[in-house]
Amino acid sequence: MNSLALFPLSAPLFPQQSLDLQIFEQRYLTLISRCLKSEQGFGIVQIREGREVGAAPQIFQFGVEASIVDWRQQANGLLGITVVGKRKFTVRSTSVQADQLLLADVDWLEDEPRLPIPEYFDGLQILHQQLCEHPMVARMGLAEPQCSCELGWHLCQLLPLSVPDKVALLSMSDPEARLEQLAERVRRLGEE
Repeated sequence: MNSLALFPLSAPLFPQQSLDLQIFEQRYLTLISRCLKSEQGFGIVQIREGREVGAAPQIFQFGVEASIVDWRQQANGLLGITVVGKRKFTVRSTSVQADQLLLADVDWLEDEPRLPIPEYFDGLQILHQQLCEHPMVARMGLAEPQCSCELGWHLCQLLPLSVPDKVALLSMSDPEARLEQLAERVRRLGEE
């Protein structure tokens, strides 16, 4: 078990994916400063109930370690950071500091196997290529997925899925089973 400071968000971070954040609350400015000095990460979890600002929210059990890869002062004067998702974890318990920063005892989950993408997921690969042609996605500079887990994480980040769906996909440990679930969700999106 390890202790990890948490950054609850309404949008998740997935392993191997990047996310830009704007930092303005003092608790998170302190956290980011501490992480940059110690070259350590923090955990990103999805909010179950509550908001990103103010009192500590209720969170889902699964999260991803975030590693800071870039930081800058934005035009509005706020701190901007870019993080990349690393290891997945489950939250065992949480505590709230006086400044409402959430700390958690976490269990690290095993890395997923880098399995080849089966041919029957060609439709998901085509969808990924089409999504990458959109100008907003093209700016993200996503590399061509080389394995099932990479394709799954890219699609989890890009598709308009519900919060419970994203958490369910994050909680899975089998990359091919995740692709099967994504294919089903894409089929349902197409019916809406």
